[in-house]
Formats: sequence, C-alpha cells, structure tokens
Amino acid sequence: MTTEYNFDPESYSGLDKLGRIPLSRDFHMREFLYSEIAVHYGIKNIPTNIDLAVKSGRQLCQLLLDPLQDAFGRIHIRSGYRSPNVNLTGVGKHNCAEDNDGAHTWDFKDKYGHGCGAMACISIPHLSKLVLSGNADASAIAWWIYDHLPEWSTIEFFSTPSKEILFADEVAFNIGWHESPKRTITTWRGGQRNLHANIPDKSARELAWSKLLIKELD
Repeated sequence: MTTEYNFDPESYSGLDKLGRIPLSRDFHMREFLYSEIAVHYGIKNIPTNIDLAVKSGRQLCQLLLDPLQDAFGRIHIRSGYRSPNVNLTGVGKHNCAEDNDGAHTWDFKDKYGHGCGAMACISIPHLSKLVLSGNADASAIAWWIYDHLPEWSTIEFFSTPSKEILFADEVAFNIGWHESPKRTITTWRGGQRNLHANIPDKSARELAWSKLLIKELD
C-alpha cells in the first residue's frame, strides 16, 4: 500500500495519475513506463510501491538526467522502469538482467541489502552523432559523468546495432543512481570491458570529454 500516492494504478484514472507524477524539472513518470516487452506480451508495467519508485526515480532524474540534458541536449529514454514481471519476461530473451531490483526495477530495494536505486537506458542524440561519426569515443561520456555528476552509481554502454537494425542512430547506455553507489563502468562496444578498473587520469579524461562539447559537425 502506498502512502503519499494513495490511488490504484491498475485503474485508468490511477494510471493517468501515475504518469503525471513529476520526477524532476524535465521528466515525469510517464516517460519511464513504456516497454516493448510489456506491449508485446501484454504485461502491465506498473510499480507496486509507487512511493519508492518515485523516490528513486527522482534521484535518478534530478541528480543525473537533468544535468546531462542541460549539458548535451535532449535525452531519449529507451528503457526506464521495469516491473518484476516485465523484467522476468525479458530474461534470456530480450537482454534483461536476472536481478534488476534497485536498478530498472525502482520500487524494490536490491537483494543485497544496499538500499534502493533507479536506472534508465538512454541515448543523447548530440553525443550519439559525435560517437558514430568518429569524433569522440563512447567512453568519453563516462568520463564526463565521472567528473561532473558525483551521484552516479552505474554506467553501461551497449554494442552497436545489429545488422537487422542498421538504421538505428543511437549510442545507448544505462545510467543508474543508487543510495550505495556501485561505481561500475562497463562496455559491450569492444576493448576493455570493465572501464572502472582503469580510470584515466584527470587530464586524459578532460581531453576525452572535451570532444563532446563540439556543438555542430561539419
């Protein structure tokens, strides 16, 4: 049973209210509820504990997503909140981790007793254009976050699109907030997997992320 948000999200009026909850200056809950898995399999993607989902989502949006959008322009939310049923359906089929509590599943604390968290898979068109054109490396995004957003917990870059979706123009990555930050940076784009194991010195990081500040490409 929720406390602050005392309505039934299973009803239409309740779901409408859920979507209207502000998480930050720029984001509302509605933006994080869409899921291709939920749509395809006919599963409701609704948090059980709305209060905890909102609490965690606000930290993600206010501390990480708003500043990223301020710096680099519009953020595209590819995947946000996942209910336990939605996440379970995606395990082994659609690249969902077996345990997303305290990550994509915002309304459950993680199973290790470290607390609550929230994660979203995002892309930023300006940064995607720079990386895909060869003008910057995807890891530079991580180093900018490392140097500018102290509340980050998890960053994970995904591989380039498969041959079936070559029209995709996104460099997608997970970014997560957690009340006990994990400080992990991983990539599936080739090269060293665990970037957090070899963090460049400050001058090298600045050189990398300075390329992200290019406003327009020729």
